[in-house]
Amino acid sequence: MVFDPVISESERQQELTAKLATFSQGQEERLASVKAEQLGLPYINLVVFPIDSDVLERISKQDAQAAQVALFYKQGADIRVGAVDPQSAGAQEVAKKVEQTMGYVPHMYVVSNRSIAAALARYRRDAALDTAPQDELKIGQKEADAFATELKNLQDLGLRITSMPPTEILSAIVISAVRLRASDIHVEPKEKEARLRFRIDGVLQDVATFDRQGWALILSRVKVMARLKLNVRDVPQDGSFVLRIGDETYDMRLSTLPGGTGENIVIRLLDRRAEAAEIAALGMKPRDLDVVMRELKRVNGMILITGPTGSGKTTTLASFLREVNNAELKIITLEDPIEYRIPGVEQTQVDADAGYSFAIGLRSILRQDPDMIMVGEMRDVETAETAVHAALTGHLVFSTLHTNDAAGAIPRLVDMGIKPYVLAPSLNLVIAQRLVRVLCPSCAQEYEPDETVRTRIIAAMKGVREDIFNPNILQDASLRFARAVGCGACANTGYRGRLGAFEIFPVQDTMKELILSGASSQDIQRVALEGGMTTIAQDGYLKVIDRKTTLEEVERVSQE
Repeated sequence: MVFDPVISESERQQELTAKLATFSQGQEERLASVKAEQLGLPYINLVVFPIDSDVLERISKQDAQAAQVALFYKQGADIRVGAVDPQSAGAQEVAKKVEQTMGYVPHMYVVSNRSIAAALARYRRDAALDTAPQDELKIGQKEADAFATELKNLQDLGLRITSMPPTEILSAIVISAVRLRASDIHVEPKEKEARLRFRIDGVLQDVATFDRQGWALILSRVKVMARLKLNVRDVPQDGSFVLRIGDETYDMRLSTLPGGTGENIVIRLLDRRAEAAEIAALGMKPRDLDVVMRELKRVNGMILITGPTGSGKTTTLASFLREVNNAELKIITLEDPIEYRIPGVEQTQVDADAGYSFAIGLRSILRQDPDMIMVGEMRDVETAETAVHAALTGHLVFSTLHTNDAAGAIPRLVDMGIKPYVLAPSLNLVIAQRLVRVLCPSCAQEYEPDETVRTRIIAAMKGVREDIFNPNILQDASLRFARAVGCGACANTGYRGRLGAFEIFPVQDTMKELILSGASSQDIQRVALEGGMTTIAQDGYLKVIDRKTTLEEVERVSQE
């Protein structure tokens, strides 16, 4: 061997080491290739393969390292899995998870230890992807706070999301939804893009549009976390996962719905820290509050709340339970789902897949010797009949029904099959409600209502008792209403929070006679109004006069 006198001894050693390393690496890859041939499987070198990080991170780094495997490529419903030993228990467990939990078809490849090391090095420093269990999304408090600090309103959020890499979009969306008090997240695919909307204070707000790549990423990630089937795209699926932001925990209920341009995603956010509000905070006027408090002191009968989905019925029921709850009573609920945790109350949840329906659950509850029962909804005649008979036999029963107004609840129950002679003595109180958005105190702007508006409200309030509404107030020249403007404090919507607009009437002797006679909802409403009930629109106008909400809000909800 001839040595070049210009090259130093240390340089020669470095060159020799590099050649030996190259030989060793080559030998390792050749051994992996031979093993693949023996097993009848394909071989691949992942050191030079362009691995998609979103595919790689569908299993945690810890699981990949323990099993010496890597997910390196996905096409349609197929995922390629590289394994040092495809026959090992760890590799087989990963393949099983890919197929049964994720809904993909795994295709096994043989790789070297060097390939696995290269794949592990490509995991990003993202706690949510790296360490979270499959059904949990974790976001650090510092990350969430930093994002929330920079977020001013929905417009800012839209700009941020459209400029983000696809892998960060989901975390940004859920952080934003929590900070903006959204109850639901809607991701709707279109032909060339996807639309993101938040439901804030009951109203959907446009947030952003982004490319379909972002939508596809969000869809696959939430499906994996909610344990839905990724390869099923033509039928609706429902599931759930947990979101943790620092010490805050949220239940995320996921629904997917097939559409002409892809699957629509809706995620409902349920804060585990949410507590039942005090009754005084619901927005009832003094007359209604007095009626409710009196009826809550009864030991038997039924209190029924009506209204469409999203009208706040569950929140009102939870407030009632909070009011009546004490150590001397046994209170059991049957809900779908449990939205408010109430200490001291035994709360159960229906499970249709397990055959635990409202009707079956209610019969079981009655065998538990309860004093009070809350049934989330009377959906069928069996549940309604059981609830009504429970109210007659010494239990105070709370429940909900879907009707447009309070007066319509009675004919609805009769139509369901409840006999008037059973209903009349069991029903104590009927409430219908809607939710109106409350003006943001930081940006609400006062104005003087014109004569047309004053005249319209006077006409709408006709027949309301003067102890509830004095029409002279609308003739006062100093009267001021308020309008929504929008600022950073309210996500530029002009509103922050919601209050109820109510129709409330107790079922007293005159009303019982009407029920027994089979009276129409019009007759029931007439008698209820004579007794001091205000309609939802009238209650809303009282809140406009008090500058708690706007005319537009009242007219929006009173038309539902």
